[in-house]
Amino acid sequence: MGVENTVIATGVVLWFAHGWYLNERLKRVHKKLDQIFEQFNGLREYLYEIDPQFDDERKSNEGFDKGNSIFAGMDNMELLRCKSITGKRTLNTPFVE
Repeated sequence: MGVENTVIATGVVLWFAHGWYLNERLKRVHKKLDQIFEQFNGLREYLYEIDPQFDDERKSNEGFDKGNSIFAGMDNMELLRCKSITGKRTLNTPFVE
């Protein structure tokens, strides 16, 4: 009876140890993925800053900053709606939808 209990206890301990080890590896994988996604997000922001297809959207956003128009929000919503209907990307479009 003592040998069987020892084998069962050892098996349970090894099972928990293996689960803990896999969990720690998974945490490291998630940390690396988060770093990669942060870098892609920085690249996306940089490309959107220099991409001419977003000039109209940047100009529309300037209306909020300068206060040129009382209809800046409405104009911006209309621009975003037109872009989404035609299938064009906006400044806030994520890579993965």
